[in-house]
Amino acid sequence: MFLERKKANWTKANEVCSSWKLMGGSDLDRLALLEAVWKKEMGRLGEHCVLLGVDKGVILVKPSSATAASELALRSSVLVKGLNKYFKRPWIKAIKTANSI
Repeated sequence: MFLERKKANWTKANEVCSSWKLMGGSDLDRLALLEAVWKKEMGRLGEHCVLLGVDKGVILVKPSSATAASELALRSSVLVKGLNKYFKRPWIKAIKTANSI
C-alpha cells in the first residue's frame, strides 16, 4: 500500500516530453544542437550576436550593434539553410533580431 501511494506521485519522462511538445516548445535535443552549430555557422559574427531563443521555428537574436543587425539581416537566409542542414527535418524558418530585450 505504501509503495502504491508513492508510485502515483511519479510522472513518466515520456509524459513530460509530450506535454512539453504540446505547449509549443521545441525538443530539448534540437535546442542543444542549435546552440552548438549556431557558433559554428555564425563565425566571427557570432561574437556580436547572442542567441536568445526559438519561437515556432523563428530564432530570436540580440545583436550588439546596428552593424551586426544589418549583417545578420543580409545573411539570414543563408544562415537558415546552413543551420537546417544539421537536423533531420528542417524546422528553422527565419531569424529575427530583438533590439529591445
